[in-house]
Amino acid sequence: MKALRPHWQRLNARYVALSRRERGLVAAALVLGPLLIGNALMIDPQLAKAGSLQRSIASQSASLAEMQAQLATLQQKMQTDPDAANKAALATLQAEQKKLDDDLLHYASTLVRPEQMNGLLERLLARHAGLRLISLKTLAPSSVLADEGKVPAKGTSAPAVDKQYDLYRHGVEIRLEGNYADLQAYLGQLEQLQKGLLWGQLRYKVREYPRAEMSLMVYTLSPERAWLAL
Repeated sequence: MKALRPHWQRLNARYVALSRRERGLVAAALVLGPLLIGNALMIDPQLAKAGSLQRSIASQSASLAEMQAQLATLQQKMQTDPDAANKAALATLQAEQKKLDDDLLHYASTLVRPEQMNGLLERLLARHAGLRLISLKTLAPSSVLADEGKVPAKGTSAPAVDKQYDLYRHGVEIRLEGNYADLQAYLGQLEQLQKGLLWGQLRYKVREYPRAEMSLMVYTLSPERAWLAL
């Protein structure tokens, strides 16, 4: 301890010699430094993981949409000029479409069911006495395949596609208030769920140090559009 005292006195003297503005910058660095490090270690990897999952789903959805368009074209050709080659190609496309349908359905089964999301988030929140729930908002479901949102070119009609099913994104936006450590612990438990949730947008804002507000959008996938329980 005695050996450290001269070093501490020199640091203190240097700090006292700083201007008021320089001392303010030093204090800000000491407060914000741990927050920036925690953001890099905890939040950024989760957003990267969610982005990777979303890109994978988008890629599979794009492949399925392309096959559905080809299937519709072949169905129209068979109505006017049926032949064995078209029937074989149609059968191949239908088999590939079914495989993609089954893959997407299996992936959705590994996630939390839509009607379980709100209760799950609230039960996790009950484990953290230092956190306060600001709001819990259910978002409108949207189609992952998004075929319904495509507008055909002027003068043409969209081909009729016989989809076996659609896949819908069900989301919830939760807003919490608390200190950084409690918010980080909540995100950690959310990540370790046996059945997962996909992460969307995350916002973090310091209100009055050490209290901060966090807004997180999480969602799951389901072949059912209706939200069975709210």
